[in-house]
Amino acid sequence: MKVKICGLRSLEAARAAERAGADFLGFILWPESRRYVSAKSAAGIVRAMQGSALSVGVVVDQPMEEVTALVRRCRFSAIQLHGHEPPEYAEALRTAADVRIIKAFRWRDDFSVEAANDYPADYILLDTFKKGMAGGTGETFRWREAANETRKLKKPLLLAGGISEENAEEAVRTLSPFALDVSGSLEENGEKSPEKIAAFMQEIERIRTS
Repeated sequence: MKVKICGLRSLEAARAAERAGADFLGFILWPESRRYVSAKSAAGIVRAMQGSALSVGVVVDQPMEEVTALVRRCRFSAIQLHGHEPPEYAEALRTAADVRIIKAFRWRDDFSVEAANDYPADYILLDTFKKGMAGGTGETFRWREAANETRKLKKPLLLAGGISEENAEEAVRTLSPFALDVSGSLEENGEKSPEKIAAFMQEIERIRTS
């Protein structure tokens, strides 16, 4: 079971995530997000990373040319499509930028197992639905209800939405995700806390070995 730490905005936080053993480092390139990071800053952070964690650029319904340029400038290993990008968009992006695709769906909004399995993505991310928000709700959804559907997924599942040190074990036991996607619970005054990152990853290691 892997971990994606998302919403990174500083080199200090990214290095803390890397040291703690995160598998994916997420950078939000959508200007409307409160965790937005500029392409210049993201590129600098990714270049400074020395571990094996995959860098992920998170975008929301942004023009293909813009996203392709972000991949090249920031050297992202993957792009997370967190809007309503159609399958044709993902296929074209994968070809143009030679990048892995994570496609986000929202439970009880646009989630369909059939659509997720058919979507040209390497990973499926399932997040909380909240009207008017693309993500970052800090709220969980009905995991037990979702488990019946997610068992039918043919692709690795990343679980997002209100994940924290306190509920990580429940999330893993209920949905058996490929990875947990965590952000807000690792913050102090709106910034990622190296101490909270370390504590979360220690809990993940406990869960892995229990």
